[in-house]
Amino acid sequence: MLRKIRLIPAFVFLMIVGILPAGASTFVAMTAEELIAEADAVVQGTVIQLESRWDKNGRIIVTEATVQVSEAIVGSAPSQIVVKTPGGEVANYRMEALGFPQLAKGEEVILFLKADQNIQVSRIVGHQQGHFEVVKRLDGVSLAVPRIEDGVSFLTPSGKAIPAPRSRELTTFKGRVRAEAVRIGKPVQNRGR
Repeated sequence: MLRKIRLIPAFVFLMIVGILPAGASTFVAMTAEELIAEADAVVQGTVIQLESRWDKNGRIIVTEATVQVSEAIVGSAPSQIVVKTPGGEVANYRMEALGFPQLAKGEEVILFLKADQNIQVSRIVGHQQGHFEVVKRLDGVSLAVPRIEDGVSFLTPSGKAIPAPRSRELTTFKGRVRAEAVRIGKPVQNRGR
């Protein structure tokens, strides 16, 4: 009898795992305020080059994206920044890092960046939460669109699920980022685009 009781929870667990989407990732949600507070810079720019390589230990593949910065919205940044993300392809090896940002050559982006060694080599704050694509609607209005892939979910620190961020008009989005940065005492660039 004891053996049957132990098998039932294991069977239920396997059934629950079986209904979860393959490749699902869950991250602790960050508020806009937390993203801005953790970022050394928030920039708008275009991805001009991608290069994947093995990390220094030869265990994982990382991709370095060179971003041509058109505007430093918060903080300061050089004209080009290298953004390092996990995943990529080297020779016949491909590593996918589900839930982590994947930048595309030619993509116009807004990135919340944390400097690794200096501001010229950075990582994206909040995983996909700190990666927005700039796109134009048919009416010509530019939007900041969150780059959240299917299967990624966000939980509060207490475990409550929250919806993924929504697209915003670009000028409104940048205005809110600047206002929050000013509120917490971070340097802001007032150039508009």
